[in-house]
Amino acid sequence: MQPNEISTLMQGAANDAVSYVAEQHQQQLDFSLASLEQIDTVLATLHQQQQQQRHSAELLFTLSNILGAYIGEVFIANYGGFWLNNTADNAAPYISVQLSDKEFPFASVCYHKITQDNSISTADYIKQAAANAMQ
Repeated sequence: MQPNEISTLMQGAANDAVSYVAEQHQQQLDFSLASLEQIDTVLATLHQQQQQQRHSAELLFTLSNILGAYIGEVFIANYGGFWLNNTADNAAPYISVQLSDKEFPFASVCYHKITQDNSISTADYIKQAAANAMQ
């Protein structure tokens, strides 16, 4: 997959996240840093639902990827970077944002928040990621 194809794919996924959040959570996302607080609220709701009744693997994968794409697009718009398809492990490829020599797998952060650790803040994670990339 070429870099421009990955970028187009992830922009589409981010737009899917905007639609999902509007339809399922009645919130409007605007690709601002402040909107990450809304993403945290959505992820917290998904975490609570996960504790009550486990989401299917397919739903977890989809939600983690579209919400991670949204976070990545916010990151790129505010700090720079680009989407990278990491295929170093053919059995477990993943897409992340790269800035400088750092990679940020935002979908993994979403998955972890939904399934394990609701205390994660995507807004704080982005600030720390940007700081780490600028070192």
